[in-house]
Amino acid sequence: TCYSLIQLSNAFKDLFDTNASVVTISISTTSMAAENYGYMAPAKAALDSSLCFLAKSFSSFSKARFNSVNAGLLKTSASAGIPGYVDSYLHAEELTLRKKALTTQEVANCAVFLLSECSSGINAQGISLDAGMSINYFDKDIVRKSRRLD
Repeated sequence: TCYSLIQLSNAFKDLFDTNASVVTISISTTSMAAENYGYMAPAKAALDSSLCFLAKSFSSFSKARFNSVNAGLLKTSASAGIPGYVDSYLHAEELTLRKKALTTQEVANCAVFLLSECSSGINAQGISLDAGMSINYFDKDIVRKSRRLD
């Protein structure tokens, strides 16, 4: 993912509009380990890190912006192949403040915003999109459920 972003950005830089916007999709956090995600977590961390370097290097000859949508767990065909993902997905859904999972449409909407002029002041950033999951780890009902002994 990181390698592809850098290679594609460099390959297409001459075709970029003056105010081009490059958006990638990442994960909501690369600072927590998910044992079933394997090597993709460090790959996504590298992807996130590459944004600032691409933005800085491209700023010497363009106004191109580089950002990412850092999405929470999603129901996708790719995620279906990750062992144990369904349990993680259902747990993440419980953790969202609205008790409803993030959708791929919401991720697409955020990407469209980042591609638009409405986000012209945003550069080298990862927009966390997780329906409030990242601030709700100590939800009393979820904590209570986790403390139950089977």
